[in-house]
Amino acid sequence: MKRLVLLVLTVCFVGSLGVLAKERAKEEVRYNIIYIGDSITYGALHEDPKETSPAVLSTAALMNKLYVANQANCGRSGATTVDFLPSMNRDFKRVEKNIASLKEQGTKESAAMKYVFSFMLGTNDSASTGPTGAPVSNEDYKKNLLTIIARLRELCPDAIFVLHRPIWYSPNTYNGARYLVAGLNRATEYVNVLSELANEHNDIYLGDCDSYDLFKLEYKKYMFAEAGNAGTFYLHPNEAGAKKLGKNWAKAIVAAAKASVR
Repeated sequence: MKRLVLLVLTVCFVGSLGVLAKERAKEEVRYNIIYIGDSITYGALHEDPKETSPAVLSTAALMNKLYVANQANCGRSGATTVDFLPSMNRDFKRVEKNIASLKEQGTKESAAMKYVFSFMLGTNDSASTGPTGAPVSNEDYKKNLLTIIARLRELCPDAIFVLHRPIWYSPNTYNGARYLVAGLNRATEYVNVLSELANEHNDIYLGDCDSYDLFKLEYKKYMFAEAGNAGTFYLHPNEAGAKKLGKNWAKAIVAAAKASVR
């Protein structure tokens, strides 16, 4: 009789644990990560960007740190903050489409999702000629980012925004667009704008800033050598560089996610 009672209690206890586990799984925060950027975010020059882009590798590095439900890479080669303005009806449309798709999927799964928007825009904004709106001043860069984020807040009210510093590129960079020293100086100054935004808004976080120096110091190891109008230049991370960049983005995203729930 005692054995029977003990067996029943054990079964009930194990069953209770199963229920608790399911409830905890329901309560665990699930994240949808949406990457907004240019050719660097997209993974330009890679044989298979869907496998080796910084965005994909960032999500892979996040898997053991956060419950990542889904990710979407909205990076596009040549894109600027101007291209992503909602009023331009260009790149922001792709962001909206991905948000709608992820929301629909979350509804089917009856899952609560938190959205993280990972930004790295500024490389093309900094160019002297070529990309849309370039060169973009610090004031307009800030205004553009705030305009994009304001619309994203409407679509995803509980979202957080992680703004990564644009990475270093060689001062002779000149392909279809003309960057050169003036462009690099502008790109370097954009970090001050990102810092301001993070200090002024509770849902905006300064993201990865370490990668700038990494690529500056080890560009031959981590960036593609490209032929340009002013000689061989370095602008895009290679596969090894994308892995480094993705890990640094992931580190910053985790820090922002943890800070947002305190």
